[in-house]
Amino acid sequence: MSETIVLEPVAEDRAASLLSVRIGWRNLWRNRRRTWLTTGGIAFSVLLVMFFMSMQFGQYAIMIDSATSLMAGQVQVQSSRYLQDSRFEDTIVEATPLIRLLQENRHIVSVAPRVEAFALVSADERSFGAQILGIDQAAELETVRYVKMLKTGSNLAGPDDAVLGSVLARNLGVAPGDEVVVLGSGKEGGIAALVLTVVGLLETGMADLDRSLLLAPLSTVQAGFGLGDEVHTLVVRMDDLSSSDRVVTQLTEQLPDALTVRAWQEILPELKQAIAVDKIGGQIMYWIIMVLVMFSVVNSFIMTVFERTREFGMMLAIGMRPRAIVAMLQWEALFLWVIGTAIGAGLASLLIIWLHDVGIYMGEQMEDYAKQFYMPARLYPGFSREVLTVAPLAMLVGTQVAALIPSLRIRRLRPIVALRTT
Repeated sequence: MSETIVLEPVAEDRAASLLSVRIGWRNLWRNRRRTWLTTGGIAFSVLLVMFFMSMQFGQYAIMIDSATSLMAGQVQVQSSRYLQDSRFEDTIVEATPLIRLLQENRHIVSVAPRVEAFALVSADERSFGAQILGIDQAAELETVRYVKMLKTGSNLAGPDDAVLGSVLARNLGVAPGDEVVVLGSGKEGGIAALVLTVVGLLETGMADLDRSLLLAPLSTVQAGFGLGDEVHTLVVRMDDLSSSDRVVTQLTEQLPDALTVRAWQEILPELKQAIAVDKIGGQIMYWIIMVLVMFSVVNSFIMTVFERTREFGMMLAIGMRPRAIVAMLQWEALFLWVIGTAIGAGLASLLIIWLHDVGIYMGEQMEDYAKQFYMPARLYPGFSREVLTVAPLAMLVGTQVAALIPSLRIRRLRPIVALRTT
């Protein structure tokens, strides 16, 4: 007696799925020219989007590093009340042990304490309001670079030295070697008076700073304004800018509630907003590129469905389910995506890795401008999870949808009509 072998529904579905995969891969190469044109379009769009996105992220890294390295720093610690009211009296007390605590964090490279005050600066008969900044010269040099932007003279060395913004010095009519008098209000309400000798002139290229800034040694300003071991701001530089959020979270848990820890996004909200706006513009361009490629994939599958109508009719006539034929086309689209993405992402990765070492030279004029502001003269791409995933995943969804749209016609296909198609 012969035995009838009955496949279980699960086994039957698995066998049908494997058959769809095999047929899908085989059918992909029935028209090699069309296959390579389609995968070429996918590869080109992935390459283009990944490359330009990496250059965009590299530009953001330069912008953020330039902005935070100038003066603001990557993270700041301040009194919560000072942030709200900017009152001179709201200081960070016992700053020295707090600085030691911050330096124990493995992500923190340097900490620069600052005293910030507004006072009247006079020379002979001229007087102007100025922002007095008491700084630790060595710590500032490790943390930011504005102190390196000397127009003439030298940096702070002695306790009575002062470095002025170039415009403030011009308004006062002073040069290195001249004396200036600083008059302000101390913490307890008394008169704070300092006599300082100008040793250097600062030119940052920022009009507000050059017009109002006066730098003096931290200890001198603390003594003159009656602060003791108190500061207004601790400016932090880290080993990696990407760890700023993690460092802020750690410091917020360690420090007293009276202190506020801010990352660069809060310190420089205008920079964050500018990057967000630029990202939107870039994303619009990337989506336009990918949508145009999707149209070519849709067209490819429309041609496939019309050319193989008779074949699909025969499959339906022998009992193959419409959803199995649709699945077969989806597998074809997936294989197209795999090949195209592998080529595009591979070429993009090689190009980005190469440019990450050599950069893109911007010319002599840009090089001179970059040196003036301590910026790199070359543009370098930046790797990130977004660069590696956005284009491939978008193309994956796009190719599957592109294959699904024309294949829905198969569900309405009648075998007797399809077999008569020539």
